[in-house]
Amino acid sequence: LFLTVMLVFLVGSGCASLNRWRPRGWVSDYDTAEARVHETGRELLIYYRDTRPGVEDPTVAALKDGDVKQRTRDYVRCSLFKPYEPDRRYVAQFGVDRAPALIVVHRDGTYHARTGLFSAVDIAQFLDDARGSGAPPVLNPYIPRRVEYGWHDSPESAYGAAERMERAILFVFYRWLSRDWHKMKKLLHRPEVHPRLSDMVHCRVSSLRRAARDEAERFGVARWPALVIAHQDGTYHVLELPTSYVQIVRFAD
Repeated sequence: LFLTVMLVFLVGSGCASLNRWRPRGWVSDYDTAEARVHETGRELLIYYRDTRPGVEDPTVAALKDGDVKQRTRDYVRCSLFKPYEPDRRYVAQFGVDRAPALIVVHRDGTYHARTGLFSAVDIAQFLDDARGSGAPPVLNPYIPRRVEYGWHDSPESAYGAAERMERAILFVFYRWLSRDWHKMKKLLHRPEVHPRLSDMVHCRVSSLRRAARDEAERFGVARWPALVIAHQDGTYHVLELPTSYVQIVRFAD
């Protein structure tokens, strides 16, 4: 009986892995993909497929083509799956309601999308057609997401990343073991807050570091913890001792 149960488990696991196949070098969730876009400044290529048993999709073979691999290597590549409801909601932002589909999301947030079966030639043609800005997405704020920040631990590192990626910086100034800091951490992880800050470069620095104290003084921060949004044009905004997520949302907007 034990061997029978194990055999069923292994076969089931193998089928699940097969159905969740993704090309090498691709990620299989949109949170990771967006984080890599944020880190690298690259455009996003999404392959949306139907992974139900018995569904054949020639796009799988086409993505293994040498020319296609060469053409897609400069994208952040993400494979999403129709049977997974959050993935369906995610691609719906880009006007996609059926699989298979390919979506290119540009640095300005616009996109190009095409549905249907793809050969290697079709993929190459789509990528050529998808150059430049496309249509604006209809963003859904209720898509399930992991709440994560890509923290830099020094102002120098954050400024370098912000200049390279042409983004604003969110500075978080905090005092170690402070009760107010513990409360603010929870506020930053609220689902209403994170989407408004996710496109920024994130820098979290402790009052124990001289560089943090100097940077806080430059922004005129007198009370910790505090948030500062510093823009590329040199302007900045300061929020000291936030006590509610509504304050942070209004501050970020």
